[in-house]
Amino acid sequence: MTLPDAVRRNWGMKIAALAFSLFIWFNVAGRREVEVVVDLPVRYTNMPTDMTFVEQVPVEAKARVRGRGRFLKWQLDDVYFGIDLSAAGEGIVTHVVSPGEAIIPPDKDDVEVLEVIEPKAIRVELDRLSTREIPVRPVLRGELDSDKVLVGTPKSDPPAVVVTGAEKLVGDLKGVATEPVDINQLARKDDVEAGIDLSGWAFVESDPAAVKVSARIEDRKELGIPAVPIKPVADRSLKIKFTPETIDVVISGAASHIDSLHPEDVRLLVDLGNLPKGQVVLTPSVEDNVLRFEGRVAARDEEETQPFVVRARLEAPYRFDLVSVTPIDIGLVIR
Repeated sequence: MTLPDAVRRNWGMKIAALAFSLFIWFNVAGRREVEVVVDLPVRYTNMPTDMTFVEQVPVEAKARVRGRGRFLKWQLDDVYFGIDLSAAGEGIVTHVVSPGEAIIPPDKDDVEVLEVIEPKAIRVELDRLSTREIPVRPVLRGELDSDKVLVGTPKSDPPAVVVTGAEKLVGDLKGVATEPVDINQLARKDDVEAGIDLSGWAFVESDPAAVKVSARIEDRKELGIPAVPIKPVADRSLKIKFTPETIDVVISGAASHIDSLHPEDVRLLVDLGNLPKGQVVLTPSVEDNVLRFEGRVAARDEEETQPFVVRARLEAPYRFDLVSVTPIDIGLVIR
């Protein structure tokens, strides 16, 4: 099927006519006055240099704008509300936003802000600017592989940062935390860079913004210690007798600590608290590296027993985890 000759002839004139028609249409549309509702940026100007915001502030205001052209909405990128804070003082400031505060470039003299729809008023809180040196607390996440152990606490380099922000926020600040560092990543490297966590504080900054986090991580090692003395934690006026007076334990910890440990420096402290006088039987057990004693006191008139739990802890020059204890019953007499 072929096009008629009338259609095929004079292509150039037809395209020129179409282009001219589009030009006229765009020209007319561009001159037409329209109104649009847009979100305009809010910028705060002339704030006193010794003041700052306490919390997040509104950064946009919805307004009704009049201008020329069907594409007006996309021509307002450089139009904004300028809020002058030169006269603002410490505390809460409430400012009614008016169309007259719209900053419109000279080349947009046909643009007019007719109405501020929301917020009608902007509420901000100002406070004195404070600068303090604050200690850094490294934060670790995850769990070490079972054959590794963390020795001591992680360190930050530098150990403190300079924090600047509202006096209300940083005035009594005792420390700042780092963003979480994966502990297994730290085990493979000498140090890991981590940012200072200031999330939730929109106008608080730290210098530097990041620190190096390091930690001492060693291989884990186990050690069995026989005949660890059992010592009571109780009123000194009481007469207390354990039978037997020692217990065998297996501990685990950092290899350097295990290798330098003297068994005679280890003892087991048992908190007898408010236990009644008389005879008690204690059965030791270890759950999640925590030692506990199940206690039983025979009732005076019945064969039944009254169970209870006695707290205990291992006292040693270093921190160790308890792996196991010899599963024997220990007799206790309190007089």
